[in-house]
This record gives sequence, C-alpha cells and structure tokens, in this order.
Amino acid sequence: MSDWDKFSIEAVVRQILGAKSKRNAHFGRPYLTAYQIAITIAERHRNTYVAIGRRIGGKGKGPEQSLARYIAKQLSDRIKDGRISDIEGAFLSGDHLTKLVYQSSEGEVEPSTGSSHVSMFRLNNISQEATHQHTHAIEEPR
Repeated sequence: MSDWDKFSIEAVVRQILGAKSKRNAHFGRPYLTAYQIAITIAERHRNTYVAIGRRIGGKGKGPEQSLARYIAKQLSDRIKDGRISDIEGAFLSGDHLTKLVYQSSEGEVEPSTGSSHVSMFRLNNISQEATHQHTHAIEEPR
C-alpha cells in the first residue's frame, strides 16, 4: 500500500484545499502550492506528517523526495490519468522569479525550483455541497 493510500493523503489535501475554498472571489478558488499544502500537513496534521516520514522539502534539505514533491507528483499523476477530477493543477512561472520563501513552524522553506515552475493546486469549480462531501472532517489519530 502506498503512503498516499496508507495515510489518506488525498483526503487531507482535499480538506486543506476545501478550507481555502470558503473565500471565493471572481477568479475562483485560490491555488495552493505543493509547499503550502506540505507545510499545512506538517502543522495541522502533525501525526500524519511524522508517520509519512518525509521532510517538507526545499533548497538544501537533502536528496530524498520531499513531501512537497511527493504531493505534487501524486496529484499531477492522478489528475492526468483521471483518478482525481475535482482538483486542478497549474504552474506559477519561474520566469523572473528570484526568490520565493514560505514560513513554517520549522523555519523558512525556499523551494528548490531553479528556473522551473512551481506547481499549485485548487479544488475546481464544483458545488460547495460536493466540496463538503470530499472534505468531511479528518481527525488526527491519537
């Protein structure tokens, strides 16, 4: 069983994206980068984060696959092959971007993007009722 299934990461991601969906604007729901999702898991789903055993990631954090990269790859693959249809992905262009830094409880996180783009995700324009069904309360194991 993959970590994705073992730790119900998809449900956790939907909950995180759903929480941001309450602030709809004329552009639609906000996007969150894979780093923002990983940081939120680390801070609000600490037991899951520890059990997964992956660091948030970022520049200089080591060669292992970070949680941010793992989330981006899993979401991208699942959106592409149709297993996920209610989450959409996009890229923030790396053009002219010299620095992007996130703040987490573990300190600053700077994506190791180089000149590449930063992946980001949001719930697509499904109804709030459908969003509620996907983002049912996810309790941390005690």
